[in-house]
Amino acid sequence: MINYSLSARSVNPGNTESEKKIFANAQVHEVLDLQQFARHISQHGSPYTRDVIVGVVTAVVDCLREELLDGNKVSLGDLGSFYVTFSGEGVDKADDYNPQTCIKKVNIRWDAGRNFADLKQEATFNLVSTRKQQQIDRKAEKEALNLLVGTSASDSNDNTGGSGNQSGSGDNPDVTE
Repeated sequence: MINYSLSARSVNPGNTESEKKIFANAQVHEVLDLQQFARHISQHGSPYTRDVIVGVVTAVVDCLREELLDGNKVSLGDLGSFYVTFSGEGVDKADDYNPQTCIKKVNIRWDAGRNFADLKQEATFNLVSTRKQQQIDRKAEKEALNLLVGTSASDSNDNTGGSGNQSGSGDNPDVTE
């Protein structure tokens, strides 16, 4: 399931006075690092261990970079193709063109393979709060928990047993002292 939030944005981003419409913004659920992704692959019936998968992916990255720097386009089947493009400045005459000063950035482009061409047909969507609202909600939850913990700690002197230590530093990592 792909989480998304909604925001109002200008139809013409260059014009702040232009009409605004509501657009969806994809919200990342979780970021998997290479180790986590390799573990995921190995748990899907792969005969290869996580370490072997990490090694292969690392070699793919190194070799893909090398081939792109050699000016090649690399096609990885259903994954797609990778190639370079440039961002930079133009000059009036070809004799004045110097790639060292005119090319400002080498961009890596990916043309999606057929398995990635249109994920929408298989995707399901889940509306969530904006990132800003999520931050506000987390802050409010922490403040409420801090108030609750503060109240519980002062009320714990009723001699009903227990240590009376209600600092909140044990089970909930979101609670700050």
